[in-house]
Amino acid sequence: MKYDAAVQTLLTISMVVLSAGVLACLIRAIIGPTHADRLIAANMTGTQVICLICIVAARTGEHAFTDVALIFAMFSFLAAAVFVRIVTERRKDR
Repeated sequence: MKYDAAVQTLLTISMVVLSAGVLACLIRAIIGPTHADRLIAANMTGTQVICLICIVAARTGEHAFTDVALIFAMFSFLAAAVFVRIVTERRKDR
């Protein structure tokens, strides 16, 4: 029983730390001075959200959340690719 309680406590602490990281990355994505800062912050936010989803899956025992995390990872990658495409198209127009 003590092992399960320790694991749950560790997962809760990691969720809090990851949530603070997501908030910090979102702030950086909003105020980032360059497009590269915004892109990196958006990718970090996506990665941390995927980690949060996996931790929720571990805490609840619902393994369907891992499928959600994989789908979110695909959308995060596509969003980054689209963002890079838009930025490079704008630079070509200048």
